[in-house]
Amino acid sequence: MSPSGAKQTDFRIFCVDGGGIRGLISALVTAKIEQLLRARDGDDARIADYFHLFAGTSTGGLIALALTRPKPPSADDLAGFYTEDGPKIFSRSLTWKLRTGGGLWGPKYDNEHLRNAVLERLGNGTLAEAERELLVTSYDMTNREPLFFKGWKAQKDPNLNFPVVDAALSTAAAPTYFPSQEPEMLKGHALVDGGVFAANPAIAAIAEALGRTSNPRPTLDEMLVVSIGTGDFQEGFPPSEVHDWGDLGWVKRGRGDEPPILSVLLGGASDGTDYWAHMLLNHEPGNPPPAAEAIGRGERYFRFQAPLAEAIQMDDASPKTLKLHDRQTSDATLEAKPHSRASAAAAAR
Repeated sequence: MSPSGAKQTDFRIFCVDGGGIRGLISALVTAKIEQLLRARDGDDARIADYFHLFAGTSTGGLIALALTRPKPPSADDLAGFYTEDGPKIFSRSLTWKLRTGGGLWGPKYDNEHLRNAVLERLGNGTLAEAERELLVTSYDMTNREPLFFKGWKAQKDPNLNFPVVDAALSTAAAPTYFPSQEPEMLKGHALVDGGVFAANPAIAAIAEALGRTSNPRPTLDEMLVVSIGTGDFQEGFPPSEVHDWGDLGWVKRGRGDEPPILSVLLGGASDGTDYWAHMLLNHEPGNPPPAAEAIGRGERYFRFQAPLAEAIQMDDASPKTLKLHDRQTSDATLEAKPHSRASAAAAAR
């Protein structure tokens, strides 16, 4: 846990947003950072060895679970979850379409392919086996409160030692896309995607680190947070369109195939967290508010968010889109926040 150049006092946190198939962007950005580490520290360098805490929401939760498993995959291997398994995960039979009315009165997809992919890639282990601190978000619709899957709690309390597959399916249960989960260890509770409150889990991870009771127990000045987004495409809605929306307007599948209410919840929550994390870790009290382009550029909070040339829906796993992900991310990864290779390497040190 002491790579070359790292400060002993730094508590390093790696966070990954939710975003469905756009998690491929996060996987590719993660691979870019790992490539920089290998160039500096040797071919055996793995991003899993450079951070104390991994936090993730939805598709980001799958990445966090993968990177904290025993013998974690290289960041390059993470892309296979999306390029190889994505088309199967986001597919549906004619029977399922008829049963759910094409998603009108049931989830758009079942989660059998997702379950199979998790078991194949992450195994059938439990949270207590995590080799780094782990925080995965979900939301309990029954109790109406956030629910966190935590590695350290699982190691201390057998009643919280959930199977990895339960954590994965719960954090990925995006409303309208996948069915809610009722883990065997939480009978009577309906769990859904943590993105409904923490699409970007950075603030949740910072709070988790501040609440530690064992060493290292960092202060804000001793934290370094790397936050990975799932791509950003800026297209708003004019007042004339939003003003008259009712139930159908907010949930209709208008532009593309993503309900406006869901994209607003995920995007708004992520942008808000980005700002708060910057103010907590980068901003000096008394200084003027930061310009938008300065947010997430260090010294202690780094935000990597690749700009997208066009909208990519959360469930669009078509060959064209997967190739577009790869090309756009390769071109834009190190031109996002922060802008330079030097800054990217500094963020991972």
